Amino acid sequence: MNTDRLKSIITERCQNVDQVVIALSGGVDSSLVAALAYEVLNERCVAVTVQSELTSGREFTRAVEMAEHIGIEHHPLMMRILEKDAIRKNSEDRCYHCKRAIFDLMLLEYGDECVIMDGTNTDDDPLRPGLQAIREFGVLSPLKEAGLTKQDVRQYAQELGLPSWDRPSESCLATRIPVGTPLSQDWLEKIEIMESFFHYKGVETLRVYSDNLMATVEYLPQYAEIIRKNRDKFAALIEKIGLRSFIFKELSL
Repeated sequence: MNTDRLKSIITERCQNVDQVVIALSGGVDSSLVAALAYEVLNERCVAVTVQSELTSGREFTRAVEMAEHIGIEHHPLMMRILEKDAIRKNSEDRCYHCKRAIFDLMLLEYGDECVIMDGTNTDDDPLRPGLQAIREFGVLSPLKEAGLTKQDVRQYAQELGLPSWDRPSESCLATRIPVGTPLSQDWLEKIEIMESFFHYKGVETLRVYSDNLMATVEYLPQYAEIIRKNRDKFAALIEKIGLRSFIFKELSL
């Protein structure tokens, strides 16, 4: 595959812009955008990762490592995002308000004339609330403009040697809590603790959903043996952090 089309989009849309900000999560989509933007724009672009109560430490570390791999300048932006009522109440449009808050902060930090770039691709659900904020802020999504699917992105990333090329898609910690249930830092921290327990055991892809005092652990079949071996230790962990019960749910491939 050839990245010339992508690089052409980035070059043309940013030719008269002094500052380009790439929203870097550390996943494959934003990593590919950051790598190509840095190749054609050099010092005019910077990768930015927002660190908030909704961001796991693992996700933030991956973003830092990816920026180092690419060689692009990387800036963390700290946010106390739960201070915003529209986000904390966790309604169906939470993602919209969250994206708006992030883009507002980026414009405040880098100026209204900067171009913000993200990793949205054509496979992303067009009805996802966050995409409305992307449109409202005029965020540049070169992968989507080029008509690339997730599979295309992974192939490009593999050919470029990006370590994230086969990394499973991640989502913020708030997605683990039922819509309509208010978010709290304590609850989000408990979810990260539970997921980190299995990450350290070698489970790369796993999500723990929490509803009241019960946790639901979703995992892929290849990790079944690790899950089984650590069942009792996980039971002790959830009791320690204040939950009463859990279930394991093996996902189909």
